[in-house]
Amino acid sequence: MLTLSQIVYGVRDLDAAAQRIAALGLTVVEGGRHPGLGTANYIVPLGESYFEILGVVNRQEAERNPFGRALLEQIAAGDRLVCWSLRTDAIEAIASKLGLTAEKRSRRRPDGTLLTWRAAGLSLALQMGWLPFFMQWDDPANYPGILPVQHAIEPRGVAWLEVHPGDPAQLQRWLGDAQVPLRIGNGPPGVQRVGLSTERGLLILP
Repeated sequence: MLTLSQIVYGVRDLDAAAQRIAALGLTVVEGGRHPGLGTANYIVPLGESYFEILGVVNRQEAERNPFGRALLEQIAAGDRLVCWSLRTDAIEAIASKLGLTAEKRSRRRPDGTLLTWRAAGLSLALQMGWLPFFMQWDDPANYPGILPVQHAIEPRGVAWLEVHPGDPAQLQRWLGDAQVPLRIGNGPPGVQRVGLSTERGLLILP
């Protein structure tokens, strides 16, 4: 089964963006660096999914790879939601069906722990925004959404994710039978907003 995994917020100043999100009552955890990509992240665990704050920490390194270049292009005009992903335990089959390649990815936590997973469709999703990419964690116990944290506002999960597809038929092909609370809108293609259910009501990000 495909489920909503993460929503990625691309930012120009990683620490400042983390502080803004934390000021809303959400606990933000330092994720770590992506080796060789020039990027790093912070994580907001939400249980079955998570909100990722992603930024460039080494511009020269980022400019030398497609992932870093795509992120720099997306955030050139300002901080914005840049992409989102679906979680799976059958990434090779999904990648084969959609003509994608499952690539090995990693991130090193501040404590030195290396987290590994496979991703498919990431570069394309980062360019388009409205198409999801796919992730499968090598060790499900390391899934960022389940990190034990206490939030001041007690989020209850993602209520909805608003996406403006450039090609609705292609989006539906990629979604398949995914269980995702999508809101499909019209306008410039991309991922637009996310609504979180909390004990205090709906919190809309960014």
